[in-house]
Amino acid sequence: MVIFETRREFLTKAGGLAAAAACPAIISARSLAEEAYPSKELSWIVHQSPGGLIDNTTRVLQPHLQSLGFKSTIEYVRGASGRIARAKLFRAKPDGYSIMTDTIPDGAIGELVYNGQYKMAEFQPIAGWYFNTFAMIATKTSPFKTFDDFVKAAKTRRVTMATIGKGNAGHLQSAILKNLLKLNVQFVHFDGGAPAFAAVVGGHVECGITGSVGAVGDVVNSIAMFNETREPLLPHVPTMKELGHPIPIVNQIVYANTSPGLPADKLAKLQEAFTKALTDPTNVDQQKRVNISIKLIPAAEMQTISKTAYALVDEYKTELAE
Repeated sequence: MVIFETRREFLTKAGGLAAAAACPAIISARSLAEEAYPSKELSWIVHQSPGGLIDNTTRVLQPHLQSLGFKSTIEYVRGASGRIARAKLFRAKPDGYSIMTDTIPDGAIGELVYNGQYKMAEFQPIAGWYFNTFAMIATKTSPFKTFDDFVKAAKTRRVTMATIGKGNAGHLQSAILKNLLKLNVQFVHFDGGAPAFAAVVGGHVECGITGSVGAVGDVVNSIAMFNETREPLLPHVPTMKELGHPIPIVNQIVYANTSPGLPADKLAKLQEAFTKALTDPTNVDQQKRVNISIKLIPAAEMQTISKTAYALVDEYKTELAE
């Protein structure tokens, strides 16, 4: 039996007992709140202007992730070929509420060639889903009717070639081509596929390298495909291997990643949601309408691809800085 000497002592001790009894409930509610993920909107970083490939595929995917409980707001962080956006993600709190649609090998180029304020090896891939292949184009009236025509010209004189931007995957593929075939090529860098395409069509440059989607149409001839196999969008265009030039192929791979240090349980939830959303038949069909053919690339495979791309960029970083 507990005996309280005074009324004050009784009230004090009784209040303490009540608080102790309530504590487990308070702690339990707090733990549940901490475990609930996601409990708010994610910030989904996009480093490309609205209407581009990265933006389009992100917007198509966004509602499918929302249906799985991952609501998000797209945050455009443009400039410096994605380096500003990656630096922002790199510094983000590792709580699972900051993700980014990015491309390989562009991140490695930004770090190794342009001293981006981030470390690619520390980002955590969620999933990849698109291989953007490159094609070489020339106008219908160009003397470059075939890839061999281009090679013969670039062996005897300087040839101007448009790229879709300095310090990106297209630039890396062009640098590899120039180096291994020992060509006299002057790169002219443009900010994206559309202006590069326009420069070729307008006769401001003699040829160009662009994404395979941008090479489709009746305005230009595609004279070579940088891919292991022929591109379904351009089935008549030979690959470099078919042309007798088995050079390393650079695919620009679209994927999502998140900040360094995210706990494994939250990362697993993100990866599971992306896998379900990406393989949803409705999403696959909607992506095709913006010229994206989905091919799910799991996070473990993305890690390997990223390391390989990093090594290739490191090998060609001098050429990429020119």
